Amino acid sequence: MKAGLLGRRLGHSLSPQIHRFFGDYDYCLYEREPEDVADFVRESGLDFLNVTIPYKQTVAHICDELTPLAERLGNVNLVTRLSDGRFRGDNTDYFGFSQLLDFVCAAAGKAVPPRAAVLGAGGAALTAKAVLEDRCEEVALVRRGEIPPQDAEIIVNATPVGMFPDVDGRRIDIAGFPACEIVLDLVYNPSPTRLVREARACGKTAEDGMVMLVAQAYRAFQLASPDASAPAGNLYIYGPPASGKTTWARRIAAATGATLVDIDEEIVRKEGRTIADIFTNDGEATFRRIEKATLARVASSRGQVVALGGGALLDDESRSIAEATGRVVLLECPEGELLRRAANSSDRPLLAGDKANRLAALLASRRNHYASFPVKISTWRQ
Repeated sequence: MKAGLLGRRLGHSLSPQIHRFFGDYDYCLYEREPEDVADFVRESGLDFLNVTIPYKQTVAHICDELTPLAERLGNVNLVTRLSDGRFRGDNTDYFGFSQLLDFVCAAAGKAVPPRAAVLGAGGAALTAKAVLEDRCEEVALVRRGEIPPQDAEIIVNATPVGMFPDVDGRRIDIAGFPACEIVLDLVYNPSPTRLVREARACGKTAEDGMVMLVAQAYRAFQLASPDASAPAGNLYIYGPPASGKTTWARRIAAATGATLVDIDEEIVRKEGRTIADIFTNDGEATFRRIEKATLARVASSRGQVVALGGGALLDDESRSIAEATGRVVLLECPEGELLRRAANSSDRPLLAGDKANRLAALLASRRNHYASFPVKISTWRQ
């Protein structure tokens, strides 16, 4: 299967990496100017094509047919080539934004607030507005130069403001909206965005667009993949300490609706003590035995996203369990960034003390091990 992303400027995109979580297919970025879009869609030869800024509405007019959802929204972010050579336009952003909205409301411990405002007027804004209209009492579309209603309880940024490389861009001062409880920024690079950071500093529940990005990619994979109906195994997220395993497992579980399992949390819950306590009192060998038994128990179920510890698959039997029951994806990250993330952490017993030297030694000892995994993803951005 061959697929890709069509847009005008795609240097910020993580889509090729995101799609690798779900399957081993070619996925490339295609930057095209407006006058080239129609010919590219018709002649690309791709099985499916995702579409982003600024072509979601343009492509809707190129497709031979639209799904009811795409027709309702008037914009397309998924083009599938049918067996007869025609092109069907669909919209997976509706699913993606719905998953993001549910995830954030669950984190806030509340239902979707009744009054919402969406900043923007493009395809993403219209899609967010449609989702909110299905679930809210009042939804305002706030175009450039306009100010959101003061009583808006949820505010969504569906503009490119704040996107890399203009990361300091600011559409509104979120502190000026005291009624707002939830903030969603569809920008995902950087993560978190300035808007999300400022909203959290004001005590609001806020999330960037990474969950939506993953969710719409997953939905595109489901709709376009011939294997989408196959029974799902587990997705195991693996990699060095501080590579983002728990963060990415959380995002993918939220995006797909899969059950989230963190092996370390499972161990702490069952043992009634911290990982550091187990290392200190019983040693690493005992911890690895507990870890293997926990993995075997978790692997007996399916349809899970599992965050593994940084050494969970060093044991050949443990690795075999994971590979036999699902897909293992290894996260890669530069050593300097790993050290920065781990610097203020006190719950990594193998890095206790001189973190820099311990981390360097640990990575050196595991270099061949990590390199042996066929599916590797670097989701790190400066």
